[in-house]
Amino acid sequence: MILKGSCRTNGSDLATHLMNGYDNERAELCEVRGTIADDLHGAFAEIELIASGTRAQKPLFSLSINPHEALTREQYFEAIDAIESRLGFAGQPRAVVFHEKEGREHCHVVWSRIDAESMKAIPDSFYKARLCDMAVVLAEKFGQELPEGLKQWRDKNRALGDKLEPSLAEMANAKKTGISPEQRRENITAAYMQADSAASFVNALEEKGYVLAKGDSRAYVIVDQFGDVHSLTRYVKGVRAKEIKARLADLDMASLPNVAQAQEQAKARLAAQEDRLREQQDVQHDRRHDDERFKRSIDQKRTAMEARQRERRLEFVQAEQQVLTRHQDERLALDAAQKSESGGLLFRLRARVADLISERPALRSVLGHITEKVGLDPRDRHRLEQQALARRHERERVALAGRKRSIEKIEKRERASLERDLKQEMLQRMMRQEQLRAAAKARGLDAAEAADLLRTDLRLLEERAFQDEFNHEAAGDHHYDDDDRGGDDDDDGQKKKRNWKQRAKDKGLKQGRERGGYGYRRGD
Repeated sequence: MILKGSCRTNGSDLATHLMNGYDNERAELCEVRGTIADDLHGAFAEIELIASGTRAQKPLFSLSINPHEALTREQYFEAIDAIESRLGFAGQPRAVVFHEKEGREHCHVVWSRIDAESMKAIPDSFYKARLCDMAVVLAEKFGQELPEGLKQWRDKNRALGDKLEPSLAEMANAKKTGISPEQRRENITAAYMQADSAASFVNALEEKGYVLAKGDSRAYVIVDQFGDVHSLTRYVKGVRAKEIKARLADLDMASLPNVAQAQEQAKARLAAQEDRLREQQDVQHDRRHDDERFKRSIDQKRTAMEARQRERRLEFVQAEQQVLTRHQDERLALDAAQKSESGGLLFRLRARVADLISERPALRSVLGHITEKVGLDPRDRHRLEQQALARRHERERVALAGRKRSIEKIEKRERASLERDLKQEMLQRMMRQEQLRAAAKARGLDAAEAADLLRTDLRLLEERAFQDEFNHEAAGDHHYDDDDRGGDDDDDGQKKKRNWKQRAKDKGLKQGRERGGYGYRRGD
């Protein structure tokens, strides 16, 4: 079981992320506790509004529970209650969302860190250590296997830099580029270990697609091929920042580009790769089959996303129609009840007495405050009932409008996720082409063989084999002398290949004119 938590702000973006139905096969809002709103956007907006009365910058605490084996809902909520008590969030407003991705279910829990009574934020000190402790306890309780990192935590024997904990920015970058932080860490560490000097380290980074640059707040940063900036010391495994700085002391800082210049270099390099890939697609091979498969996969994703969005909008429209119909029924019912009551003798008598008191100043000065307290005039009560009903209807209409805005935000995020996958697929295809090209260069292949490596359709891979066989037959490579007739040996003792005239003469073919041009005819 893996528990990953973080303090968060911007509840609207977090709610949109949790309800994103494109990145997950299923997104289920299971529980909203301690807030008036019953949706994530409204609940998080309430928490942030309360936090505005404090100095807390991150009023939300988000936790993901990812078990190695499936858990029941009872086990999930048992784990949530135990973690809540351990972190000090007992009784705080919370929301629970279940996601299903690639057939596996995991859970997200978001708590409010603001104590409404004291108007202070609950401390989050050492929450990572607490979560590691709870992960060990819950895994042993539910009989699940511990990952290697938690085994080391349990044994209190963690090595320096043995595990890179990805941040939210790194996770978003991994989704965009398809390169995980651990893969990037392995590449940069390998370049650092192989280099014997600062200059060779810079060259090794450039070969792997990275640029070493001067940081604004750090001495050295790394800019990848997509223009994203990373900390150098964070991505060199098992080496302290002091050792890295000492090894790069011979490097002239003035010769290094700044972040903006490195990003421009990465942008130009990426554009050159796109142009080269486009030229190879146009000249070297036909990409119709790959494009069709790619379009089919994207169309399937887009179709599934649009179906979910239609279902979500239809559910909202039906709920909105039910609320508006109920509003109309409640107004009609209240009007009918008040009209029926106003026709009664007691109602008319009390209303007449209230009019007499209000018309005579002497009676109003003596009995006015008494009539207001006892509610002598029933028409005041009718007016208050109508106002209360109107306020409740207005709150429900505002809630519907907020839910509609939430759906629009979720759909916008889903469309952005689709565009992200399109870009990621294109970048991955470009990277595969670059890897194949580098492999062909390393093996010393010619242009035609390298073109075969760049093909991705298996049917296209057979094309050159057929072409070689056809050329072999057409060139007559098999027409060598089988006997001693007319055959001469070369200097190495090998049989010479005879030309077409000699072969035609041996087979009894005679030259002659036929209809439509010159050809051969067999003799009798």
